[in-house]
Amino acid sequence: MYPSFTLVSTVFNEKNRLEQTIAELRAQTVQPAEIIITDAGSTDGTYEMLLNWKAGSAIPVTVLQQPRCNVAQGRNLAIRHAHYPLIVSTDFGCRFAEGWLASLVAPFVDPAVKVVGGAFGVLEADIDTLPAKAAYIMSDGYAVDVQASWFIPSSRSIAYYKEVFDKVGGYPEWLTLAADDLVFGQDLLALGYKFYPSVYKGVFWGRHKKATGYIKEAFRYGLGNGEARVNRQNFLSNLIELTLRYIFLVTLLVITPLVLAGLLPVYWLLLLIIGLPGLRSYINYTRSWWRLKNNKFNFRVFLYGIWLLERTRMSYIRGYVKGYFYSTELQKKAAIERGQRLLA
Repeated sequence: MYPSFTLVSTVFNEKNRLEQTIAELRAQTVQPAEIIITDAGSTDGTYEMLLNWKAGSAIPVTVLQQPRCNVAQGRNLAIRHAHYPLIVSTDFGCRFAEGWLASLVAPFVDPAVKVVGGAFGVLEADIDTLPAKAAYIMSDGYAVDVQASWFIPSSRSIAYYKEVFDKVGGYPEWLTLAADDLVFGQDLLALGYKFYPSVYKGVFWGRHKKATGYIKEAFRYGLGNGEARVNRQNFLSNLIELTLRYIFLVTLLVITPLVLAGLLPVYWLLLLIIGLPGLRSYINYTRSWWRLKNNKFNFRVFLYGIWLLERTRMSYIRGYVKGYFYSTELQKKAAIERGQRLLA
């Protein structure tokens, strides 16, 4: 027997994928008791499609609209309108396997389970452009280990009781674009909640077709992490690695020829050794490509991925710097107060 639950989501300009989303939700082996969606002011006909779905749906559908709201605001709004104590969250525009909802709510038969984090992935068959193929390799096929100690669920596949949401205080609305689910998950852990892992891969993330999509996405992630002042170690690691990589490349391409020509002393080549750790991402990327390579993920994809790796890494760093140092006073205050609260 599955518990009754509310499915919540946010949406913005998803007209091209919405019909498929609705069809795959209708095909779920376990249906929600109600569905609540917050539209952020879509201008492409998404809102009208949602209203048509509502009119003909056998399941109660509530469509809220809050123009220009961020994801956290939209998610909080939907959850606060929920009539059931169990919440399942996702992102419209994703693809759903028919057993996804069942896999997320089944663990709640155990009263000790308060939060379930679901596995998610990417449909490899949908990866059909050069940038998308390169990003697939960069992300090691989007493999996510939900049983790892570091795993924090994405809000595209998570379930929790409304009382848990209330205790955390909801998603952080003070963030601009991203990191809301990361902050929400960290706050859950800080309050002593454990994520019950659902290993069934039932949600598939729609990926970008163009390189600009991945570059902008990296900037958004960096911006959100910087605003929230989280993942500092990851930011510093990326910054140091990027610096060392350029030391290595400048030494290899500029200084080494000068040394060989006798214009610089040999000890300048020590910079090659100093900069060597900067190649770590390239090495990991090469290992991933070697494991996944085939006619689809060929050497052309590998070379393009080197460029995309560099662009997205720099974009993430720029976003983090902007978020950390140039966020609003409200965001800085909220991030600092949150950090102090977690340390208390």
